[in-house]
Amino acid sequence: MVPFSLYLHVPFCAVKCGYCSFYSRPFGEVPASVWLNGVSCETRHLSITWGENIPLRTIYIGGGTPSALPVSIWKDLLDILKNAFDFSSLEEFTVEANPCSLTNKHLLCWRDSRVTRVSLGIQSLNDNELEWLGRVHNAKTALRSIEKTLSCGFDVSADLMFGLTPQTLASWRNSLRSTIAAGLKHISIYQLTLEPGVPLAYASESLPDGYPFYRFAQWYLNRKGLPQYEIASFAPPDKECRHNLTYWRQGNVLAIGPSAWGYIDGQRFRNARTLEEYSALVEKGLPIVEAERLKGQAQGIEAAILALRTRHGLGLLSFAAQFGEDLAEKISDMLKGMPPHLLSFKNENVSLTPAGMRVGNAIWSELLLLDD
Repeated sequence: MVPFSLYLHVPFCAVKCGYCSFYSRPFGEVPASVWLNGVSCETRHLSITWGENIPLRTIYIGGGTPSALPVSIWKDLLDILKNAFDFSSLEEFTVEANPCSLTNKHLLCWRDSRVTRVSLGIQSLNDNELEWLGRVHNAKTALRSIEKTLSCGFDVSADLMFGLTPQTLASWRNSLRSTIAAGLKHISIYQLTLEPGVPLAYASESLPDGYPFYRFAQWYLNRKGLPQYEIASFAPPDKECRHNLTYWRQGNVLAIGPSAWGYIDGQRFRNARTLEEYSALVEKGLPIVEAERLKGQAQGIEAAILALRTRHGLGLLSFAAQFGEDLAEKISDMLKGMPPHLLSFKNENVSLTPAGMRVGNAIWSELLLLDD
């Protein structure tokens, strides 16, 4: 059996950030044991479906705030995973953490359990911006969390956010510069977007144009030895996040936990969103409440869009072998009709240039029109 990737969702946070639309609950509002029991049940159902000791290639535990869980819960969770899955092919094991809740005990527990990467939700290294976002930590706490995580031997990545109302290009440069100076080799950047209903969506301030911030990051991070390898992430080749690349390559991803999304053999699926609904369904079977299977041309177009999110781009010959020469030619012709500075064609491979990455959404929208 080809090893799977696994995404596991921790639905707890100490404080809900004002911009966050991911599903989470205040830690302690519902006993963590309720969620843990659901995870245990779900792994048993996965074993029935796929067999015992399912081999894994990558694991990503996100949230929510995984570091909000006490170490005692972590030990129980890791025991559940080790009993259900085969770690012998494991290449990467990532856990998300927030600077304000990450402890040395967490790091020691993870290091003893084959965790290889910690993804820190830094967001900014400007205290005014962090306060505006509603983050609990400050810049000093964030830098200290980077230092102690690196000292434990983990690969460490940081999430940074741009397009904040109080942000300037100077403060953005300082966040990037200070993160690199702290020793990080992987940075992901995200433009602040406010979904309807999140508290910051009701703020009176308008958000600034994110384009100059993104363009500056492309130039600055590449200059500092962190080339762009996908639409939002920058790292040397040996520090790229293998789990995230699984999504862009349409690899098989199992999903565990409330609101978790997975992808198996062309079918995308989502678990029950709330902890209550999840707990009720998982006692009886897999808690999947939504599924979508793309076929034929639609699946091929999605595969092309996902491949173009990465620096590796789209291999037209391998694409044609999988999805047909007609669709490959149609996509190639459409891309060749784009302004030439947006795309690079080399040896039957096409990828977005840095300029193309900046207008990726427009290019992908044109690709979607091919399925009309």
